[in-house]
Amino acid sequence: MPAPTDIITAGQDGLAAAIRAAASRQDPEVATLVADLAHVVEELTRVLEEETAALAIKDMDRMRALQGDKQRLGRGYEQLYALLGRQDQAAVRATPDFARLGEIAPRFAEAVKENLRRIGAARSLNERILGAVRSAIVRAQAPTTVYGANGRTCTAGRAGTIRAGAISVNTSI
Repeated sequence: MPAPTDIITAGQDGLAAAIRAAASRQDPEVATLVADLAHVVEELTRVLEEETAALAIKDMDRMRALQGDKQRLGRGYEQLYALLGRQDQAAVRATPDFARLGEIAPRFAEAVKENLRRIGAARSLNERILGAVRSAIVRAQAPTTVYGANGRTCTAGRAGTIRAGAISVNTSI
């Protein structure tokens, strides 16, 4: 509840603002949680953008270096989001950093979308490479059939030999 002096000094038009201000003063934990979430979202967005850029140029060392931050920030995001979901949503919206969350949300959503797209493309590429290798191995181990001296087909080659096969995979992501 707002303090009586807030209502009196706010006037009729400022009553809603006074109530929101009083609500945020009543529960400083909510304001801290929203500020923490805004910070985590900004940092996670930065990490996702860096990882996406590293994926584009196949910088494996940089991607590995970002994994710890991405996991830590992702867990923080989930925990803070869950905590804020259990709070009074009017108090959440009344915090000073709630507007900041709204401002950074589109960039965060785009970073997540682009990161997932690049990861999906990299996963698809890896599956195509592994499939091509598997197919080449299967082809190399299959017996070669040739025509024998009598004109009939027969298996050629020495036992246990493996022929090398060509593999061609588009590696762009």
